[in-house]
Amino acid sequence: MATTSSEVRGGAPSYASAASGTSTRNVDGQAVALTVFSTVRSWGLLELPLFFLVIRRGRHSLDTLKRLSFIHAARWSIVRRLPANGERGELRLRYPHLYFESNFNGGWEEYIDAFSYALTLGMWAFWGSSYGFPWALPPSPFKDYIRAHEYEAGHYYSAYPDATATTVLSALDLAPKVNGLRQCAASMSDEEFATAWRDLLTESQTCL
Repeated sequence: MATTSSEVRGGAPSYASAASGTSTRNVDGQAVALTVFSTVRSWGLLELPLFFLVIRRGRHSLDTLKRLSFIHAARWSIVRRLPANGERGELRLRYPHLYFESNFNGGWEEYIDAFSYALTLGMWAFWGSSYGFPWALPPSPFKDYIRAHEYEAGHYYSAYPDATATTVLSALDLAPKVNGLRQCAASMSDEEFATAWRDLLTESQTCL
């Protein structure tokens, strides 16, 4: 039986902020899940693998996506068959499907807007071969398309539900600097420690 994140956390209610724009089952603290299945035209079986290859080989192909710091992860895959599940054997799909999953912080509407405006051509490269894709701009029809093909999470868990992707990355950057100061602190005078502490705060403003 699928369990929700609230059940895993001992009954604490999972919540969605008013701005999240999605089901509470897709939300765990600050993290929001998005899962989309779309049916792919036959030519997408040629176009999508080539596009995936360009992304993997391109040195700066994901730079724009990485600058959208509220995104934890995003993945696209072509699905041709569903694996066996219990008594049901493997199922080969009549048409290939594009599977998209992502985790992010903030509102659902803002997330789709960011993709529409920052990755307009990229959205066509991913979904242009899917039936019914309306183009990424204007964003309203694209949002309707995503909603029509979105699936609610059966189980969603975040290891750090109160942290955003930005705060986690900042903590990873800050931790070795704090540890370095801690190791040196015992041998410092009060004045030396005060100077080192001020320098640390000055150099780490982007992490605080």
